[in-house]
Amino acid sequence: MRNFKVLGGLAAGIVVLLGAALLGVWLLVNPNQFKGRIAAAVKDSTGRELQLTGDIKLSVFPWIALELGPATLGNPPGFSEEPFLSLAHASVRVKLLPLLRERLEVARVDVDGLNVRLRKNAEGRGNWQEADLSPPVTADADHAAARAARPGAPLARLHVQHGRVSYEGMTFENITLETGAAAAAQVVPVRASFDANRGIPGEQISMTAQFDLSEDAQALQWQLAAVNFSGTLTRARADRPTHWDLSAPILQVNLAQQTLAVPAFALSYAGAHVNGQVSATRILDDLSLTGSAILPPLVLREFAPRLGITLPTTRDAKALSALSASTDFSYGANAVSLSNMNVRLDDTALQGHIQFHPGGKGAIEFDLTADRIDLDRYRAPQGATADPHSAADDAGRSATPLDARGTFKLNAAHVARMDLSSLRINLVAEGNVIHLFPIEAQIDGGRYSGDITLDRRGAVPTLTVDEHLTGVDMARLLAGTAQKGRLSGRATLNLKATARGATVDAFLKTLSGHLDANLAHGALEGIDVAYEMGLARALIDKSAAPPRENTGHTPFEVFQTSAQIANGVAETHDLTIASSVLKVSGQGRANLSSRAIDFKLLAAVATAPARTTDIPLKVTGTYTDPTVRPDIEAAAKDQLKQKLQDVLKKNGLKKLFSK
Repeated sequence: MRNFKVLGGLAAGIVVLLGAALLGVWLLVNPNQFKGRIAAAVKDSTGRELQLTGDIKLSVFPWIALELGPATLGNPPGFSEEPFLSLAHASVRVKLLPLLRERLEVARVDVDGLNVRLRKNAEGRGNWQEADLSPPVTADADHAAARAARPGAPLARLHVQHGRVSYEGMTFENITLETGAAAAAQVVPVRASFDANRGIPGEQISMTAQFDLSEDAQALQWQLAAVNFSGTLTRARADRPTHWDLSAPILQVNLAQQTLAVPAFALSYAGAHVNGQVSATRILDDLSLTGSAILPPLVLREFAPRLGITLPTTRDAKALSALSASTDFSYGANAVSLSNMNVRLDDTALQGHIQFHPGGKGAIEFDLTADRIDLDRYRAPQGATADPHSAADDAGRSATPLDARGTFKLNAAHVARMDLSSLRINLVAEGNVIHLFPIEAQIDGGRYSGDITLDRRGAVPTLTVDEHLTGVDMARLLAGTAQKGRLSGRATLNLKATARGATVDAFLKTLSGHLDANLAHGALEGIDVAYEMGLARALIDKSAAPPRENTGHTPFEVFQTSAQIANGVAETHDLTIASSVLKVSGQGRANLSSRAIDFKLLAAVATAPARTTDIPLKVTGTYTDPTVRPDIEAAAKDQLKQKLQDVLKKNGLKKLFSK
């Protein structure tokens, strides 16, 4: 019993002595007298100015703590005079018992009002980088030093509030960070939040992060469990912020092996959900990423407005409704690749791969194949007014030229009641020049091939086309156009031309080149040339109109012409229409922009006497609504000429006037 009393007294004495010593330190030691020495040491080691404008306070109860603030740390030489780092207040709490055993263990660090300004100078060096005057160290030596620096001592709890970090237009503010104490084989809860913006008015992203951190200091390995990042994104001119969330059961980082692994993640944004996995290697030296992602079906017309995107009104109200996708992805060697892509939009499936090379030649490379699409579903409703601000205008004014090359294939398509199959387009876009060649397709029973170039290097875009149609059913080709039912037959068309402008109308008004057209075994609809010949004959002979009705139909075996096109006006001098009983020849012009036509035709019945069968006709109006009338004036002149030739022949004077 007496021994216990002695030990108790001894312990009480030690506590009193320790309390007296701490009280003496608190009363006799003024930490502010070390400000100059601290600033000088920082200056010698970093070349930066440390200013401790506030008092340094030392407290010993209920814990040993050192408090300071405000304080600033300046930039290294070669930067502006603004401080690199500033803080309003900081405190460091030290554990007492380890200190008695000559071990310094920090229990908690609090920082308030931290403001870090990250900048680069004209040489591209960051103000966070220090001049390295020490001999080079190998990676293994680095890892060994890191292990030696952590002999298993626990790290302090850290609490940061009202923080701010800025870098090249990006600002992170309202930063808070709270961690538990870190020790070997111990899980440390971490929670952080911030608001960020890039200087665009009205745009901001807010984030809250929460995870459990554990580490293996010897192996330089960290593991994050129950990872959750969430927040809101506010876009400029958006009505309200949009919620987003990113979570992962586990995230592993190994700095010794330079690897990162996220076996599973889930991302949601504005109602869209993406699931996948990702892994990385060489995360410190030359980052390489691989992974996969799946986008389950979403309702596109509900999702797009949440992104500020207004989808066009379509002829089919159910178009642009369902979207889903899956892909493998990778990043490495300054390239992003999407492979094994499977995208489904409504009833259309797209497969293939895309590779992005930021800043390199051929920045986008692709090879894509779609199974089928009905483009009529996506056209504007009938009678809708076209937007005068066309996409071609945007293409002509694009500040960043498209740099891409690749192949697009489409198995089947339906557009304007026209059926295409086996479509293949090879695209090369570089230096504001877009070249589509070859373009190949099966179209309405025939074949199309083309070579199209859009050159946007000048102030006004230039379009060059070299297109060929062979064996195309013209009735089917024109079925969905304003010329529906006007022409039938198998067509061979060759067009080689150029145009200038930024809209379709501008291209039509400036189109210049050459056209060859040849149709076989077809008919002209809306024109009954035989009836018009009979009517003209009746008018000339002043006889009764022909008893047959106007069928509005002119069958032919051959319909061919060639035309020179200048500034949107096609002019021909060799129009020929022929059948077993009818021959028509003529010349004229067509305005491709206004659709106005003006043709003079000479029609003849092949079996009739040559002197009486030639009937002149005039075709006017538009090529969507032509008007055919006998050319009475030309017929009268022709008849008068014939009578004069008969009189001259009768009087033996024909040879005299023919000289």
